[in-house]
Amino acid sequence: MKKRIILAITFVSLASLFLLVTPSKSRLKSYYSGDAISYRGQIYVASTNTGSLELFRLENDRLELLTKIKPYNFRFHSYGEFFDVKLMEENNHLYAYAVSNFTLYKYEVVNRELILVTESKNTYWEWYNRVDKFGNDIVTISAKGVKVFDRNLNAIVAYDFTNIDAPYNVSGPNARYFLSMNEAKSAVEIYDKDSRSLLKTIPLNFNHSKGNRRAYQDSTGYIYAVDDFYAKKFDLNGKLIASFRHLDYQGFDVAASGHNDYIYFSNGVGIVKLDKDMKLIDYAWTGNLGGQAGWAMGLKVVYNGGDKIVIFNNSNILILDDKLDKVASVASTETADDYPLENLYLRLDKSQATVNSDILLTGGGFLPRESLSISFAGKYVKTINADSNGRLSTVLKVPSLSLGRYDIKVEGLKSGLHYSISFQVN
Repeated sequence: MKKRIILAITFVSLASLFLLVTPSKSRLKSYYSGDAISYRGQIYVASTNTGSLELFRLENDRLELLTKIKPYNFRFHSYGEFFDVKLMEENNHLYAYAVSNFTLYKYEVVNRELILVTESKNTYWEWYNRVDKFGNDIVTISAKGVKVFDRNLNAIVAYDFTNIDAPYNVSGPNARYFLSMNEAKSAVEIYDKDSRSLLKTIPLNFNHSKGNRRAYQDSTGYIYAVDDFYAKKFDLNGKLIASFRHLDYQGFDVAASGHNDYIYFSNGVGIVKLDKDMKLIDYAWTGNLGGQAGWAMGLKVVYNGGDKIVIFNNSNILILDDKLDKVASVASTETADDYPLENLYLRLDKSQATVNSDILLTGGGFLPRESLSISFAGKYVKTINADSNGRLSTVLKVPSLSLGRYDIKVEGLKSGLHYSISFQVN
């Protein structure tokens, strides 16, 4: 059934995505990345896309939230946000490495809790965007490059690999090479750790807007990447070995479990399963599998009695089996931050009037339903609320001022956004 009515499903997927990202009272934060691992026969999934570190475990046919935490700043007595997480098994224990601002954290997963083991805060203002495992190394990725840490979170080596188009787009499944999906160059770049230099730039074809993309390298050295037209297989010299034409949607991730000869890629509308010769095995539309507004982006594949494909699917996290049938999903529940729906503007029904005259002030570009403070000639007049579109309409009375030109200013009390318009008092 999943392969029927292809065009209809595609249309519903795209329409649902539009509904999700259109601001409204029910707009939710999107799941687009995270990690997954098979540990002691169970599948764990983690993501920081909500700002919290959320840890889930597959329980039969559902993803159960085990815990949800934020980093606490004891100096300022406030909570921050996590940016990325990596799950790892070490000495038969399960750990979660996470980054927030200038700090790398290591937690042990104990029952349903995340117990802090240690943390490492840098003093040289390196803002960590990501944490990952490259080969057997724990690494952070920032604008300053890739840094390797030991298991006690001591930095041991740094690579000045700073030609990174986006932190998410860097991967290192092979112990020797880093791969970077560079949208600015429309290419996948291969960085050689041994020589500390760019080994090869392989052209790709990116036609859609910027987004998270990740390439994959298998144990034999072949590189797999998906652009906005083809999934492609290359050797280390950049020679194209094989390709598969997909539906011209934005290519996101390529992943594999490493236990068989299958690879998987995501392109928004769904997941495609290929063999290592880039021949089609199966596919699944994910627009409605985990709930409305699915959009397949981040992708992890773990082996647990067969491949389990974990998809960070916009409105939900979705798990499929190796036949690409649904195993479980969990929906996003955290409300996204509000944002302006248009550029700031103010208008008056008249540009000049006498003292005590009524004038109509309208405008927009503020946050939906936020409180707005209005001042006239630098003096507070009133506070009103914007509507659900961030717009305002109110009548002001021209205050007792001498003849001249004055500013009327509106400021959002939550956003800090402000805008002024000039008015002549006659």
